[in-house]
Amino acid sequence: MPYPSPILTELNLLFENRSPRKVHPSNLHQSITTSPPHASCDSPASVSPASSTSTLAPEDDIASVKFLWDEQAPAPVQELNPLAAPFVPTSRRQSLTKAAVRPICKPAPQPPLVLPVWSDAFSRGACASAAPDHHKYAAAIVSSRRWPIEAMAELAQYFCWRGGEKITEESAGIAPFAFMVYRQFFDIHGEEAGQSFIWHLRECVVGAFKACWDPDLPNAITYRNAPSFNYVASAIAHATFIGQLFTHDLIPGPHTATCIITLLKGLNSYEHLEALHAIVGNAGPSFWHGPGGPPGQGNIAIHKFVATFLDTVAPLRSNMSVLGRSLKAGDMHALIVKIETMVSGWVYDPARR
Repeated sequence: MPYPSPILTELNLLFENRSPRKVHPSNLHQSITTSPPHASCDSPASVSPASSTSTLAPEDDIASVKFLWDEQAPAPVQELNPLAAPFVPTSRRQSLTKAAVRPICKPAPQPPLVLPVWSDAFSRGACASAAPDHHKYAAAIVSSRRWPIEAMAELAQYFCWRGGEKITEESAGIAPFAFMVYRQFFDIHGEEAGQSFIWHLRECVVGAFKACWDPDLPNAITYRNAPSFNYVASAIAHATFIGQLFTHDLIPGPHTATCIITLLKGLNSYEHLEALHAIVGNAGPSFWHGPGGPPGQGNIAIHKFVATFLDTVAPLRSNMSVLGRSLKAGDMHALIVKIETMVSGWVYDPARR
């Protein structure tokens, strides 16, 4: 269904004024650069599903504004490149439908012939649920080699791939391990390496998300593209990953907001609602109530979001599924109410302090 442009404009004004939060690994204090360290025009980083132009705010903006809604107009957000070819690790032989574009038409790229030296440590760390194990395997990855741009891009793509896998009860997801890898880059190789990892991870993950969900892109999940169940399930898991990366300060607020806006712009199915619930639910109330913000600022944003959300889903029928699932009569309404109730419950009441 077409999305009313005035509503989209309002949401962009609402979310794009959100200032990024500073990353705090223990007692470390570092900034995130606005371009990949030592990037060049012929850098292999272009194989990542994102552009070579960063969209994080400068250090001064991060240090001066830590709350959610900034009254100052932000710098224009530059577009990511979600159409770049996805990366397929050798350790996963089956089809990688979550990252491929229009998988029913395009075969997945051939995996590399040689596994990276850190692949075993990555696989073990990605499956670990305890922080001590994360630290051990993250240290093994980071200390395994030198980290030029192309190697950092490859590692970010591995995290992007794993972020599209369903989270099991035994695992807390891949985001905590990604944060531990970031800390090890900072501790072992210094600030520049930590910045490079965050930059590549952000570009890769957000670019892949937009490739799946942006209705303006030719290969997004829509009724005309006839997506497979595994493809959509992976894209929803990726939405969970985005929310978890935000809570670990690995993706800043404006990029999380971009993903939410992308879903709202094309929201016309039960699966879009599932993805929206995944990203908003995992980002949690801190997405709306950043530290140090003016009292009530997050509440205003929540009220605007809920009003726009309800207006957007009003035309939906009870049987709208891009997968052709047989939904029960109340399934669509129940999920809509669940999202509305969840976000509305994050309204801050000073009287409860």
